[in-house]
Amino acid sequence: MVDQDCPLCHVARNSRKFKPLYGTLVCHKCYNGFASKRQLAYFVDALAFQACLYAIGAAIVTLGPSPQMSPGVADTFALVTGWLVFPLIFFAKDGFVGYSPGKYLFGVRVVDADTRQPIGFVTSFKRNLPLIIPFMALVIAFLLMKGNRLGDGWARSKVIWNKYANHPVFTGLFACEVCQYDLRGNTSSICQECGTPVPGSNTTRRCTRCDHDLTGHTTGACPGCGAELIPPIAPPIVRA
Repeated sequence: MVDQDCPLCHVARNSRKFKPLYGTLVCHKCYNGFASKRQLAYFVDALAFQACLYAIGAAIVTLGPSPQMSPGVADTFALVTGWLVFPLIFFAKDGFVGYSPGKYLFGVRVVDADTRQPIGFVTSFKRNLPLIIPFMALVIAFLLMKGNRLGDGWARSKVIWNKYANHPVFTGLFACEVCQYDLRGNTSSICQECGTPVPGSNTTRRCTRCDHDLTGHTTGACPGCGAELIPPIAPPIVRA
């Protein structure tokens, strides 16, 4: 077993169990923990939405249709509302400054992939539109394990973990976790802006696949084995 510091939680864990999250290999605990929060958030959202539908349906049954409305029109109205209008409202659930009820509860948020600002209702609608396809929710639940899922690409959205909102894994930049100062090219062991220690800055960065020394390497692939690298995102690996 080869222990290695997880770039997200900075805890030494078995590197053989590391999995890619937004292109950066993280430990299985962080990988599964983030995915579980997103899946549970969706479950809470779906449950809350169904509860609202039940309450509205019960109110309609109790009050009854308008006397001026024929039974056929009333049935059509109920059908269109239940199968079209309400699902479209559900698609906009992440538009409350990047939160849905479930996401707020579990500490995850949807932001713009470029500006990192919380998304609104229009972007939320776009990223959730694939859910209109039957059983797509099950496919998305599997795909989100790696970070992006269907809908995030064309909506230019990204789900972040609030606990690590300023971490390079989620920002896409090698920046200070405290002040967001750009650390690319920094050769010292601290952030030049606020003095926060840079994780692993005084250690050697190596390829997680072949252990090739990546010091000073700036291209997108390991010269030893050709494995894909993301230098701006992944901080150096701490070696014991």
